[in-house]
Amino acid sequence: MRVAFLSLEAREALAFGLISLAGSLRHHGHEVALVQAAGVEALARDGRVRSADVLALSATTGLHRVYLAWARELRARFPEKALVMGGPHPTFFPEAILQAPLDGVCLGEGEESFPELLAELGSGLRRAPDGWWIRRDRGRGELVRGAPRPPPALERLPPPAYDLFYAARPEYRRTPQKAFLATRGCPYRCSYCFNRTLNERHRGFGRRVRVSDPERLVDEILAVRARWGLRLVWFLDANFVSDRRWLESFAATYRRRVGLPFMCKLRPERATERTVRTLVEANCVAVGVGIESGSERLRREWLARPISDQAILEGCRRLKAAGLRVLSFTMLGIPSESFDEALRSVALNVACGVDFAAATILQPYPGTELARRAQAEGYFDGDFDALDASYFCPSPLRFASARARDRITNLQRLFSYAVEFPEVRRRLRWLVDRPPSALYRALFEVRHAFAIRHTFYGATRRFPPRAVGTEAQLAAACADLALV
Repeated sequence: MRVAFLSLEAREALAFGLISLAGSLRHHGHEVALVQAAGVEALARDGRVRSADVLALSATTGLHRVYLAWARELRARFPEKALVMGGPHPTFFPEAILQAPLDGVCLGEGEESFPELLAELGSGLRRAPDGWWIRRDRGRGELVRGAPRPPPALERLPPPAYDLFYAARPEYRRTPQKAFLATRGCPYRCSYCFNRTLNERHRGFGRRVRVSDPERLVDEILAVRARWGLRLVWFLDANFVSDRRWLESFAATYRRRVGLPFMCKLRPERATERTVRTLVEANCVAVGVGIESGSERLRREWLARPISDQAILEGCRRLKAAGLRVLSFTMLGIPSESFDEALRSVALNVACGVDFAAATILQPYPGTELARRAQAEGYFDGDFDALDASYFCPSPLRFASARARDRITNLQRLFSYAVEFPEVRRRLRWLVDRPPSALYRALFEVRHAFAIRHTFYGATRRFPPRAVGTEAQLAAACADLALV
């Protein structure tokens, strides 16, 4: 069959799940194409769409509204084509199949289940493959739920179809960094993350963290470098170091066969002396770490991350002592968060000496424990269709007042400046008490784009070591913010 993946135009090629899925379809003899456009009018004119047998959409929460609207229009224009949707949103909210005339929605990873669905489509869609919900009669029939499906073993999957992005768009292949995925899954139970729900769904199906064969992963990296060029490897894994034995095996193989600088993500408490040394010896130059909140109470009670300030400081101290560039992730607008607790997130980032503090506003995504609890305790009305496509947008949660919401919005936009500049920290309470403005949003967008592109995507070497992560530095940052 001919399958066309349809997507909004994007600035960067990071849709790893899509290219892995496309590689699997090719392995089973299907033709695949990626068609990026701003809307249905442009899609309908594209020859790859017009000749396809199956139109496939992948939706995250927030963008799901766009893709569901596309599905309705595409069904009207191409009633003879099969129309399916996968991605995070239908995985955790499969009832999306009732919001548009879809033939099916995929729950979870589809490398093995999508080829099965295509076989069923060819024979009349007699059953719902495991891992799919379907509706016959071109998305108008009765809902049929397939059984849960275990995630695929990575060693059984064919290589991803990297060419869908890099050969198709010159701006993608010119980027010095290219994205790869080494592992899937996460052993932790953070309340705001989809991995917790997946772990519960896949209980009894094997290991929670699945790893790629080091030699095979290196083969993929070298093939991409040979064909499209590569200066920085960006591993997308949620927690690159969760399996220490695999990490050490991969690091040795990577150092011997590739040796290019790379970026990865890890939890700060996993930044042990041994792990940091392993990363540096393999030529890691930058890491992303999840600080998430400056409040131990919120981390423990709401985020299910029972990690102390001291452990976060110690992990960042080791990373910066090794010269690694550190990109931090922090969430604001956590249910029950006081404004002083939000400000303390600034102080903790300062003490950790991060090179860029990326702050987001918490979103109660469907299927997460945090969303369930926020709804149960009256912080969220349960309307997932109201969630925005970006976690940089104002919070969908209930606040004590409009002013309280506005302060969090402003704090998110000024967060990185407050971490970097003492002058901003000392005036931060006054600055965030203004009405949200286009100026603050522009300041955030400029700083964020510059830091990601130059400090991290442009990284080819480590920074000089820095002494950070002390209690005294945390106390000084708290004093700047007038925190007790």
